[in-house]
Amino acid sequence: MHNQIQLPATSPFQHDQVLAIAISAVHCQYGGYHQEAPQYHEEQYYDPPHYQFHYDVRDEHTGDIKSQHEQREGDHTQGEYSLVEPDGSLRVVKYVVEGKSGFQAEVQKENGKYKPAPEPSYRKPEPSYYKPRY
Repeated sequence: MHNQIQLPATSPFQHDQVLAIAISAVHCQYGGYHQEAPQYHEEQYYDPPHYQFHYDVRDEHTGDIKSQHEQREGDHTQGEYSLVEPDGSLRVVKYVVEGKSGFQAEVQKENGKYKPAPEPSYRKPEPSYYKPRY
């Protein structure tokens, strides 16, 4: 005699219930409650820029004479720089930057303040005659 298991008869309605429970179990496993991972968001707050600087270079030997100073508070920047041109004149530039108006400069030139830079000179090198000994 063969071993047989006899199951009770099922109706199509019971079969649909079992299928619905199985599908629900699968959906609960993969599509259940889901919370987004927290996103890091850093608010950046900066104080309005504020600085001031100044420098001077005065090398009479090389003729390198220049200076600059500038200060800024928020969107307002103003300053001045000067330099000695090769012709000996002094160029002074005063400038202002105000918000969206851009860079506005006033240029002044003062003649005869310094002696002009020497003209560049070039001297052709003397030929060199060298006969190596072998």
